Amino acid sequence: MDIIERIDKLLTDTLEPLSIQSFYGWYDKDINETHVTFTLLTDSDGDFSDDEAEDNTQLFQVDIWSRENIEDLKKTIKAAMKSLDNCTYTDGADFYETDTKIYHKAARFSITQEVM
Repeated sequence: MDIIERIDKLLTDTLEPLSIQSFYGWYDKDINETHVTFTLLTDSDGDFSDDEAEDNTQLFQVDIWSRENIEDLKKTIKAAMKSLDNCTYTDGADFYETDTKIYHKAARFSITQEVM
């Protein structure tokens, strides 16, 4: 299972009991319902030896969209994501989308894996 599939499964398992859906990429359903999206932002090789990468680091952003300011959901997602091997929380931001009146919480996570 690749990292995107692992994150998708993790978020689905975490959010399903809360009746919240998660999606990779763009959400095209009812924008007014609380939902979570995630996407790959960067993908870079590192720790080179003999001109070959020994690891790969990927930066993902998880976005929470809701009519309510739901800080507890962000904490739940942060804890779930950090349970993945070599996953660290790098930064985040809270926004309020004035045109749609929706709270947008963004959280970024870095995941480093050995290159096989």
